[in-house]
Amino acid sequence: MFKHVIFDCDGVLVDSEPLSMEIDRDILAENGIVMTVADVGAQFIGLTFEAFIDRIESDYGIKMPPNSRAAKDRRLLALYEKKLTAAPDIHATLSSMKLPMSVASNSPRHRVKAAFRIAGLSSFFGDRIVTFEDVARAKPAPDIYLEAARRAGVPADACLAIEDSKAGVASAVAAGCTVIGFTGLAHDGAASAEALSRLGAKILVERHADLPAAIAAALRL
Repeated sequence: MFKHVIFDCDGVLVDSEPLSMEIDRDILAENGIVMTVADVGAQFIGLTFEAFIDRIESDYGIKMPPNSRAAKDRRLLALYEKKLTAAPDIHATLSSMKLPMSVASNSPRHRVKAAFRIAGLSSFFGDRIVTFEDVARAKPAPDIYLEAARRAGVPADACLAIEDSKAGVASAVAAGCTVIGFTGLAHDGAASAEALSRLGAKILVERHADLPAAIAAALRL
């Protein structure tokens, strides 16, 4: 029996990933690497910015400026204030949840909290937020989900994880969680569904309005 639900943040609770990919594209262009927003998303969505930088430096044989992280953070927070929105139906969905909830994110804590403030989600989670800053290894390693389960006081295999990225699903599955893959904000929902299912997502949903039914189905697995 599941006792807790752990939500990813970006791409699940808030529609932030296109904004993040837009900033990444601009930072890359300023350093001589031309990619579209779709290209950035296909290769790097779900990873920490540090992992993104590591891969860029390795693949392209360059050294990114040391202030890249600060620049990304500053620009993205400014863009959040202008454009960030909550995922469709998420307020009603969270209000209807019967199980306790928390968040496990590869974004820094201050950015998650800013997103929740702007999107009106703070009251649903309070300080029940675990980020890559709280663990030794970010997603796709299992550490974030294991820590979220520990803080919730339940075994990881008693947790449902709601994830939209390959790194996130891999992390939750490795931790022992049962995963519901959310594809409602993906650029290519069909491709995303196939990838998440291949990595171990047991149920796929396109709309948050369908999440309660998906959780009920997960209880019958």
